[in-house]
Amino acid sequence: MKLPVFIARRYFFSRYSATAVNILAGISIAGLVVGTGALLVILAAFNGLEDLVKSFYASFDPDYKVEIKIGKNFPYQAEKYDELIHWDEIESVSQVLEERVLLRYREQEFIATARGVDSNYHRTTGIADAVYRGQYKTQHPDAVVGIGVAYNLGMSYVGRTETIEMFVPRASVKNLSRPDRAFHQDIVFPAGLFAVQPEFDVRYILTDLERLQRMSEQESTVSAIEIKVRDGVRASRIQEKLRDFFGDEFHVRNRIEQQAAFFKVMRAEGLITYLIFTFILLISSFTLLGSLSMMILDKKKDTHTLWFLGMPRSQLRQVFFAEGLLITFVGAVIGLALGGVFAFLQHYFGLVTMGAGYVVEAYPVRLNVLDVFKVLATVLVIGISISFLASRRV
Repeated sequence: MKLPVFIARRYFFSRYSATAVNILAGISIAGLVVGTGALLVILAAFNGLEDLVKSFYASFDPDYKVEIKIGKNFPYQAEKYDELIHWDEIESVSQVLEERVLLRYREQEFIATARGVDSNYHRTTGIADAVYRGQYKTQHPDAVVGIGVAYNLGMSYVGRTETIEMFVPRASVKNLSRPDRAFHQDIVFPAGLFAVQPEFDVRYILTDLERLQRMSEQESTVSAIEIKVRDGVRASRIQEKLRDFFGDEFHVRNRIEQQAAFFKVMRAEGLITYLIFTFILLISSFTLLGSLSMMILDKKKDTHTLWFLGMPRSQLRQVFFAEGLLITFVGAVIGLALGGVFAFLQHYFGLVTMGAGYVVEAYPVRLNVLDVFKVLATVLVIGISISFLASRRV
């Protein structure tokens, strides 16, 4: 294989004047550079977008969420579950109860979900950082309102000068002929507005857990136990430990599993985009097939000479196969380098901006080492396949 590689290198680094073959080889390299760099940048952009979305959900979703498999709510067994806070791996534990409520602000009414939270909730999630107006205060009679809920209520001010009436259905009342007796009623003050994701912002109002438990006639009952673990804790290990602790009656979901449908869609979109750009790269690589085919014709005299000197056809084919690999490798390396430099500059300097009105100024990117190898492997597979097909013509 040494002689075919040596000849291929001589052809590649030939100092002859520009010919159609050399120009086409240059176009092949350029196509591979652009395709490889674009594919790497696209994958980095999807990584950055996924990180951005995860940061949004981190404001509302805990590291781990425990919910009962059958039913909606379950009794909180303090003598058992309070043990969690003493685990070395766990930083914070909070209780959550969710109930559908009717909200009334002045003349506007809106049906929302009241999430009753305890005093640890802001430590378990990043919700306090998502409050963009007012303060995070959920102890009765204060509440924090999603901006979508506030919009539907026509509410733009926060503080003790504003009041929201909250109606919770009485569990003990079955006859609705007297609506005035069918609901528990309370007044809360909107201490702040939070903005996380539209699906959360238009749905939730955060209020005091114990007050919501009394209003819904569900003392010591919760919808979920939310857990934040300490930095550096192995995710798979603590999740299995939690599952063993709670038993088969409960789901223990990590942050990805809590939004499984959304992240499945994101990954499917990423895969489809990867396949589309791979197909574009494949089409652009056909210039490599043309370049090698023309080179075989151009070097026909050389191949005849080598044939007469005793070089077998298999080695003659290896010459042009090695030539194709060399073109592919050079194009891939340059493309990866340029794509990596662009991703680096985008990450630190924000070359491509998102425009006004977005939560981030520049498009987020994250370069993953595995993606670099994935792109390199993709390009090499395409290049090897085309080089093999072209070399069969010798």
